[in-house]
Amino acid sequence: MEINNSVAAWSAGLAAQRLPRWDELPDIDLYLDQVLTLLDKYLGPFLPENGGHALTASMINNYVKLRIVPAPVKKRYGRVQLAYLLVIGLLKQVLPIPDVKTLLESQFEGGAEKRGFAKAFDCFCTLQETAFADMARQAAQLETAAGTRPALAMEMAVRANASKTLAEKLIAPDAHLSKTFKNVSTN
Repeated sequence: MEINNSVAAWSAGLAAQRLPRWDELPDIDLYLDQVLTLLDKYLGPFLPENGGHALTASMINNYVKLRIVPAPVKKRYGRVQLAYLLVIGLLKQVLPIPDVKTLLESQFEGGAEKRGFAKAFDCFCTLQETAFADMARQAAQLETAAGTRPALAMEMAVRANASKTLAEKLIAPDAHLSKTFKNVSTN
């Protein structure tokens, strides 16, 4: 089958990637250009192969202005900001930034002052790695069922859409529910 080797190899490689845990993040404050380099290193394997950076300086500045990421101290970013940016870099691929902000607020509320922050960040990393490992295990079965690369791509896109839809409903159930009922009642 045309896709067996490449998809299996790619998904196995992705499943083997590891996100840094809280204790592995630099314990010294970094300037923005250093943060960008580090984010590309950490997030590169998890992002599309079409190039580009995980996040840009403009994006990070906007996240700080919108209070999604705690402000740097004297233009230096610490572990807390780096952890926020790592999570944003991964989740912005599938969720709108307001939903990412809601998740961050619910999971990381209290910032560095809370001892649970490091644990919440490490839990996120474990969840993300587990999801990639599960996907890698399923890849061979999906390849066989799909048969071709375009069919497999469609299968994965449909699954991603279903997961994204459910995540959005769980993040803001009342807003999505009222919108859904409003659309149904007007048809």
